Amino acid sequence: MKNFLKSVYSFIGVVYLVLAVFAIVCLLKKNQYGLPQFGNTTLVVADSDALDNYYNKGDLIILKKPDNDSVKINDAVFFYETEFRKNTINVASVTGKDKINDEETTFHVNGTSFSSSYLVGKVDGSVKYPFVGKILSILTSKWGFLLLVILPFFILFMIEIVAIYDELKNGGKKNK
Repeated sequence: MKNFLKSVYSFIGVVYLVLAVFAIVCLLKKNQYGLPQFGNTTLVVADSDALDNYYNKGDLIILKKPDNDSVKINDAVFFYETEFRKNTINVASVTGKDKINDEETTFHVNGTSFSSSYLVGKVDGSVKYPFVGKILSILTSKWGFLLLVILPFFILFMIEIVAIYDELKNGGKKNK
């Protein structure tokens, strides 16, 4: 029974460590719009009303930025929208596009336009994980990271300091 409990504790510890490392990596890899980005892949948590037609709140959406030429008229796309220093992600259908040069295209959606540098991905190419986005948003929030990552590591560190102190104080003899 002790081996079973030890295995369960080890498993929980490994899962916790993986989550903590993932949260740290996501925090370090945030782009200028505040979203974790790994190369051309962006992680988006569905939390805005603009995404309600496609996703549920708390879904994690993994988006890969498409080539400008692969975006066609009537494709639903994700794009960054910046207003008054507030960055949001929006979804809309492309109503038109103007190719400026090989690298730059302007997309038209619902009466507005945006540069291809604001394009995040296509709805068709997205991968959705229900509820995982809620966990990610908690882990990467200031208070969530403090309480769920920093505090437990600090407690483990203090436990080890006390154990080392007891070891030095008792000269290597166990207390009974």
